[in-house]
Amino acid sequence: MQTIGEALGFVAGGLSDKNYAQSLDFYHFWLGTGRTHIQVPSDQIFDAIWNNRAAGSSIDSSSCQLIHSAAHLILRFASDVQSDHILSPYSAGLESRLCAGSLREFSNNNLMIARYGQDAVGGFYADVNLVAHWTNLGYVEEATIRGHILQSLISHPKLYDHQADALIILLKLAGATFEAYADPSVVDRCFELLRGHSYTPPYDADLEWKRKWNDKYLRDRGKLIQVRAL
Repeated sequence: MQTIGEALGFVAGGLSDKNYAQSLDFYHFWLGTGRTHIQVPSDQIFDAIWNNRAAGSSIDSSSCQLIHSAAHLILRFASDVQSDHILSPYSAGLESRLCAGSLREFSNNNLMIARYGQDAVGGFYADVNLVAHWTNLGYVEEATIRGHILQSLISHPKLYDHQADALIILLKLAGATFEAYADPSVVDRCFELLRGHSYTPPYDADLEWKRKWNDKYLRDRGKLIQVRAL
C-alpha cells in the first residue's frame, strides 16, 4: 500500500501543464482499473495531494520566487478528481478539506515562524499561494476573508519577513477579492506596512551593505506587486 501511495504522491507533486492529462489518466488507471487488485484507502487521494502540495513549486524567497508555479493545477486537479465518476468515491469533500487544511496550516505556521524562525517557511509560502487561489474560487467563507486572513498577518507589533511576503502573494493573486470583501482600512494598513518594511539580511554586515541589500530585496518584490499610496 505504501508503494501506490508514493506513486500517487509523486504524480500529484509533479503536476505541470504538459503532464496534466497524463497525470489524471494515471489516477484513473490505478484507482479505477487497479482497484480490482489493490485495496485503496478512502483518504489516498487527499493524502497524495496534501503531502505533496509544496513539491515542484519553485518557491525560493531568497531569489524573490514567491509564486507557486503549480498551485492552480493542484486546485484544478482536485476539482477534476472530485467530479470524476471513477475517482469521486475516493475524493468526497476533497476541495473543501484541502482548503480547510491550507487555512489551518497558514495560521499555524504564521505564528510558528514569527516565534521560532524560518524553518517552515517553504511550506508556509505554498499554503499562502493555495489560500489565495481558494479565496478567488469562493471556497473561503466571506467572514474569513473579511476578518481573519489579512488581519492575522498584521496583528503583531512588527511585520515579519514571512508576513510581508505573504501579503505580497495574497495581494498579487487575490488582491481584487480582498479589496471587495475586506475592510478598506485593513487593506490600506497592509500596504502601509509593506511600504515601511525592512527585510532582515541573511547575515551580519555593515550598515551600508545592509541598506543596499534591503533596497534590492524590496525592488525585486516590487516587481510582483506595486504598492499604492494611501
